[in-house]
Amino acid sequence: MEKIPAADPVQMMTISLFIILLAFFILLNTIAVIDDQKKLAVMDSLLGSFGVLTGGTSVVMGSGGNMALPEMAKISSHVDFSDLMVGNEDIIKLITVKTDYRGTVLSIPTDLLFEKKASRLKPEGLKILDGLHGAIRKNEFPVEIVGHTDNRLPQMETGVSNRELSSIRSLRILQHVLNRGSVKPDRITAFGWGQYRPVVTNKTRETREHNRRMDIQFIHDGVAEKPRGIFTFRKFFFNVFE
Repeated sequence: MEKIPAADPVQMMTISLFIILLAFFILLNTIAVIDDQKKLAVMDSLLGSFGVLTGGTSVVMGSGGNMALPEMAKISSHVDFSDLMVGNEDIIKLITVKTDYRGTVLSIPTDLLFEKKASRLKPEGLKILDGLHGAIRKNEFPVEIVGHTDNRLPQMETGVSNRELSSIRSLRILQHVLNRGSVKPDRITAFGWGQYRPVVTNKTRETREHNRRMDIQFIHDGVAEKPRGIFTFRKFFFNVFE
């Protein structure tokens, strides 16, 4: 009678672990809820990152096949930027919007908002901020206002660094938004990076203009979930969220 060889314990353990992992991923797939808007946001981020849209994604149609604001607003989990377009039609093409892993980023060139190398707001900058206030007020996402500069030193108060200048500008925007009302102060924060987060090199005048920007980050994952009730299963209690 032929003797059956004994099973290899290591091999059996490996196969068992693979089966357990497979079952786990099948379970996750069956209970997952796929959000079409998030899929679109991811696709847009990938397309922009790998250069399928030459020139990046912009608020309105511009050079390089940029994306229009209404389409971008849908992709960006319904962030409504319509108030920003009112009265700013001539300069809106200079404002860009993109998505990242945290949410939606509205990037406004600093030169549209502030006097050169200063923290004083321009009259036309105030109009843009009024539209920004409407966008923040309509959307429930937490907001970060982040200032950026190029690598050249500011010419305002003596001893002020680029990081301080970018922080002061961010606080100016925050204060203007809060003074307009209807926005909770705990929803919005402001700080500055100075020249330490450039998007391109600072070697030319044109590239330095790209680095001088105010980024308004709408944080999608920061929206507080509201509990709808409690689900009980075999004496275990689970909070159910919207």
